[in-house]
Amino acid sequence: MTAPRTLVLASVCCLALGACDFLIARKSDDTDANAKTETVAPPTEDVAGIQPAADDASVVVASTANIDWEAARRDMASTPSSSRETTGFQVEAEAAAPPVPVLLPTGIVVPQGAESGVRFQPMSDGYFATYPGIDYDIIVNGTNEVLEIPGDSPPAEDTALTYTPTMTGAQVSFSRYGADYLVEFECKSIEGGEADCISQNEALEVTRKLVIAGTR
Repeated sequence: MTAPRTLVLASVCCLALGACDFLIARKSDDTDANAKTETVAPPTEDVAGIQPAADDASVVVASTANIDWEAARRDMASTPSSSRETTGFQVEAEAAAPPVPVLLPTGIVVPQGAESGVRFQPMSDGYFATYPGIDYDIIVNGTNEVLEIPGDSPPAEDTALTYTPTMTGAQVSFSRYGADYLVEFECKSIEGGEADCISQNEALEVTRKLVIAGTR
């Protein structure tokens, strides 16, 4: 009876060992699974303070300026007609006129044969006029479109002349009658990468001599 009893005990021991190995292996698998499915909580630090707030950005709004037509008509009435003569084009008056008072240069010498280059073009927001020259061309722009930031003080109706050198010459900007004007001087030739065809004094003098040539 000893042999059968020994076999039975050996079989039971083998089964017990196998069960232990199974439980150990299963426990190990469960531990690995838990490790794999563990999630990392996102940082609770508030990152909104790092990014600039949208309200800090300035919003530029385009609007139409209120033109002082009465002042423009007074100035035009006091300007001699000889000073308001235009070359090669006619400035419309009343309702057909551009939406801003038309200011044009006087005493401009157009090179012989370049008269056809003189151009006047009304636009929906103003006008531009071009005058070919010997050393530089003159381009006069007028607009009633105003770019401003809400809450800022409205710009003054008349402002001083502002001279700015450019890569191709120079420009002078100012406001009058509520409209904005820009006079550009485009050099015919640029040597050594510098556009020095006109001095600051000359550019300002040409701009000061602008006269009103059209109004509503």
